[in-house]
Amino acid sequence: MAAPRSLLGQPHGFARDFPRDQMPSGYLWDVVDYVPLIIDAILTGRGGWAWGSDVMGGDALGGILGSFASGGDRLLIAASNNHWYEVDQNSPYGVNDRGACDTIIQNPIQAGTSVVSFDGAGLQVPQLISCPSGTLLIGRMDSGAPKAKVGTYWHQYVVVSGMPSEPHVIRFSLPGNPAGVWDSTSNLPSRAPVTGLAALRSVVIVFHAGTTERIRGTTPTHTGTEGDMALEPLFDRVGCTDPKTIASWQDNVLFADEHGVHVTDGAVIRNIASQGGILYFWRNLYALKVSLAACTFLDYYIITVRTASGATTLICDLNRRQWFRFANVYALSYVASTGGLGMERVWAGMYGTNRLARIGPTFFPATTSSGPIYDADGVAVLPVLETPWYRMGREGRKRSRFAYLSYDVRTTSLGAESSGPPLAPPEVLAAVAPVLEFSFLTGPSGLNYTVMGSLPPTTTYTRYRLPIWRAPYGVALRVRQTQPATVNRIYDLAVDSQALEPSTL
Repeated sequence: MAAPRSLLGQPHGFARDFPRDQMPSGYLWDVVDYVPLIIDAILTGRGGWAWGSDVMGGDALGGILGSFASGGDRLLIAASNNHWYEVDQNSPYGVNDRGACDTIIQNPIQAGTSVVSFDGAGLQVPQLISCPSGTLLIGRMDSGAPKAKVGTYWHQYVVVSGMPSEPHVIRFSLPGNPAGVWDSTSNLPSRAPVTGLAALRSVVIVFHAGTTERIRGTTPTHTGTEGDMALEPLFDRVGCTDPKTIASWQDNVLFADEHGVHVTDGAVIRNIASQGGILYFWRNLYALKVSLAACTFLDYYIITVRTASGATTLICDLNRRQWFRFANVYALSYVASTGGLGMERVWAGMYGTNRLARIGPTFFPATTSSGPIYDADGVAVLPVLETPWYRMGREGRKRSRFAYLSYDVRTTSLGAESSGPPLAPPEVLAAVAPVLEFSFLTGPSGLNYTVMGSLPPTTTYTRYRLPIWRAPYGVALRVRQTQPATVNRIYDLAVDSQALEPSTL
């Protein structure tokens, strides 16, 4: 009798840039609502996201957790009804209307002790938000300031561009004085209309549609003073047309375009969609996009692509360059708590809800939860994984008898965790509503899985086997959660197979 062959290994997320029968070791064909290699299993079902605000007057187009010397941290959201809302960071997350705002195309920026927000239509000078003596004040920059669509903060300069009258020109504020009069000579012309800006320690990244440049130097030109800044090409094959995808991570800038998701340190650019094996998946998804939104959280880059038929949220583990994805996260914008005084947090402006969602809990499921995991909108979290198609040896048919799954999926009906055997014998567990569906494919290009059976919830680490009873050339497996559960842990997948005579067709 053949010994069961373990197939799962150490999962590296999912990939689609390889034939399903030739995927590198550790990659999955798909992984939805699992977070690989965290908590206490190689695949752990995600937690549910929670509401992070009461209802506002419109959808959140963007925002910032602003840090003010007198006012502390303030969560400010620019909504689609052109109003600012300040959101309480503690339950019940009340909202307060703080006045009129512009329609933004990027998140506001922190500029010293002030927050700067840019008019995405280029019709108004930027708004300047301060908080003297703990009172929030929303005004505007000097009337002669550039009517910029995008900007960043670098070495005490507010750097802006995208003005309708001069879309290719980059302008600099006075150092440390965003409210002051702008010097008309303090500018650099770029090669094309600017669609985004990002600051690194020694350079400013300048984005165009299809190209990227960088600004080097320390001091821009001012009236009577010759600066040392220079603009030079960085890369001619990638750019960024949506500044909501720009994010920072460990002295790197991340951004997205039709070619993939990229990371740069100001010297070289790497395509992490290609490195992670999802470039084919990305290009097909990007072609259907309605909106993009992204941010960094911990060591993850989170990006949501909304299409006419729904939303796909992709997450990249930046240290491992591996990707997985979440369902039911339909973010129009993301706000990360960069520079905040508390724990790192991230909020998503959920499209069509006029509310923020707290996304952090998805990465930290409560493994001792007493209730099934749902997102705050009432949708159950039901993880799915699909494996590559495994030949399980040299080419030829294999007598495949059983598939094995080692897992721990709890429901409230079975009580707390046990350190020993299951609290009920298999025949009792079998009478409980099944929680997992276990299926297989016998061909690498097949779409119709054959269901081997359904598995019951558990009270501890459990291993079950289900029959295949085929003699295929190889097999792919799918595990799909079918009802809400309090925790989902997958440890191993295995198949016992025995090679037949190679000449057997």
